[in-house]
Amino acid sequence: MRFTRIALLAGCVALMVACSDKPDTAAPASSASSRSSPAPATFVSAVCSAVSTWQNRMVGAANSFSTDSPKLDVSGRRARYSRAFDDQKAITDDLRRDIEGAPAVGVADAESIRTALVAATGDVQTTLRLNQADAASHPDSDYEFQAVKEDRLFAGTEKSLSQILKPLDEQSRVHDVPELGGTCGRT
Repeated sequence: MRFTRIALLAGCVALMVACSDKPDTAAPASSASSRSSPAPATFVSAVCSAVSTWQNRMVGAANSFSTDSPKLDVSGRRARYSRAFDDQKAITDDLRRDIEGAPAVGVADAESIRTALVAATGDVQTTLRLNQADAASHPDSDYEFQAVKEDRLFAGTEKSLSQILKPLDEQSRVHDVPELGGTCGRT
């Protein structure tokens, strides 16, 4: 059982690293400071861009914990682990604002799609809060090693990504907007 968990955790970490464009050891940037180009002109381009940025920042927040962890003692590691969840909650708030602000141009039912995707950000927030609370309830012995025992951050990051990408694909099919499915948000 323990080997299976370790193998699963290693697989999740490998997948997240593979999905990340580059390592990000700095604190996550706000959505406003991470943009240097003009805002996308269509709903699809705005949503796909926002989801892609969100996904990279979510993985970056988790990876930043891994980068910092070897230098920390138990109390520092516990605090840094909790901060990674706080970072991911702020990043998800940015995604919600970006989706809410996407122009309703280029698709027939942008508001229905927007409603579903904003609801999905609420699901992600719930997952993050629950995982953070669960991690906080663990004993200090779970924080003695660089990789936190009974990890919630990396597995939770994978679940969070799925909680956005699945509704994105679903809305693509329901509203016949193929550009929202497949590679949207996955670059």
